[in-house]
Amino acid sequence: MNPLLQVRNLSVHSPLQPILHALSFTLEPGKILAIIGESGSGKSTLALSLMGLLPSGFQPQGEVRLNDKNLLTLTEPQWCQIRGKTFGMVFQEPMSALNPTRRIGAQIEDTLRLHTALTRHEIRTQTHTLMEQVGLLQSGVSEHSYPHQLSGGQRQRALLAMALACRPDLLIADEFTTALDARTRADVMALVHQHTAMHRMAVLMISHDLGLVRHHADNVLVLKDGICVEQGPTASIFDAPAHPYTQALLAMSLHSAAHTPLTRLPVYTVPA
Repeated sequence: MNPLLQVRNLSVHSPLQPILHALSFTLEPGKILAIIGESGSGKSTLALSLMGLLPSGFQPQGEVRLNDKNLLTLTEPQWCQIRGKTFGMVFQEPMSALNPTRRIGAQIEDTLRLHTALTRHEIRTQTHTLMEQVGLLQSGVSEHSYPHQLSGGQRQRALLAMALACRPDLLIADEFTTALDARTRADVMALVHQHTAMHRMAVLMISHDLGLVRHHADNVLVLKDGICVEQGPTASIFDAPAHPYTQALLAMSLHSAAHTPLTRLPVYTVPA
């Protein structure tokens, strides 16, 4: 199967220092790739690179190809045409990602209005369906609710509805289950799997939840200080990690993996 996304030697330099170092990986349609590593390892910078949303002064180099088109060569107007349509993204901070002055329904409708040819009635119907699919209506949230009236988990679900609205080829999910309780997390992951199966959507999932990664990801890439130290099928990474950093990361509690720095370990190339 031809990959949907091909990342080749992607490096990102900030005004002060390099953040990502020559990352290379592929992601096929219908598959879930998890990116794991400590806080500060470059996971969110990778997500922003793939979406063309790096802060001013950050310089990406290399290739990020979607269906053989190098995204790093796109202009901002070209990026605006594919964000929300070809790419969907669920950001790590739901409150800052939503417009606090606009109703939830209107924000979901904006995505459909911008990227589809649906009629006004069809947009409203699809918005209602999306809110039902992600569990917002069942939890008492209506199209007329404002972001400040929602819990953190409800805001994350609203962002997921926006990200899935146009049936994107690729969903980039940055810690999108962090604010969800166990039941809602299971429901949301079931919905993501439904889209991967029905629409061949690929998912790049950034998560500190190693249990979630083990049960839902097809492949795993391990980042340390912006370097890929190991990648491969999920079962291989979890059952027989080859790199000392991966071994230490998996041995720690989930809380420690997210917040406690590990002793610096050597980086070496893991045999294919």
